[in-house]
Amino acid sequence: MYFCALLVLAFSYLGNTLPTQLQVAHPMYAYHNQETRIVNGAESEAGKFPWQASLQQFGRHFCGGSLIGVNYVMTAAHCEITAGVTVNLGAVDYHNPEQTINQAKFTPHPQYNSNTFDYDYAVITMQRAATLGGNVNTIKLANAGKEYSGMASTSGWGYTTQFIQSTPDIMQYTDIPLVSQADCQSVWGSVIEITNRIQCAGGNGVVSSCMGDSGGPLTVQDGGETILIGAVSWVQSNCSPNYPGGYAKISAVRSWIDGIIV
Repeated sequence: MYFCALLVLAFSYLGNTLPTQLQVAHPMYAYHNQETRIVNGAESEAGKFPWQASLQQFGRHFCGGSLIGVNYVMTAAHCEITAGVTVNLGAVDYHNPEQTINQAKFTPHPQYNSNTFDYDYAVITMQRAATLGGNVNTIKLANAGKEYSGMASTSGWGYTTQFIQSTPDIMQYTDIPLVSQADCQSVWGSVIEITNRIQCAGGNGVVSSCMGDSGGPLTVQDGGETILIGAVSWVQSNCSPNYPGGYAKISAVRSWIDGIIV
């Protein structure tokens, strides 16, 4: 399944002379010129991902996020849109959330670099607290310095086929393999530096995050708990499942996040 993470108004490519298959883009949904899709995913059921947020502008989904506290949502720095943004919670169909809360403040990481895609973190402060229970709940953050391997899960509202470019009403989800920093760097070479702030996942030829899911959750199961380990950051420019994508690694900046949500 390809997961579309909201495409910024234009793709941000690393190196204009690079072959198309080795270009990188933020997967944020745009209102025009989409070249993205979500393929082979499964439809979510109500309450399966109670931390999942749909960020919307004037009723249109543009990015994902994760509820990390009753007043806070974790997302990606490149998801910043200033006017008319709402956080929508408890939704399977993003048109019908259980709670809609206005954004009060968007705090990107001060070291976010749109050229290198590094430090692609942001925390949204909401105008009022979310009501927990039922289909709305918070998710626990990865501990500082914690590394993970194996399989992870991601979810969001991206395109469902390569050929019909439309955002599905129903949230999609999939499991993807985590990729080590070294292995990810060997795939991407000089195209992008895989820093310790980037958790790679995918590249198994089956699934990939893609335009429409930016800022959305990357989670693992650890000791019987679901843990948020990343936020969707960037993918291969055509969302090829043959290349691992990058997720902003939560464990690398826990002290910065904790300083906001205290």
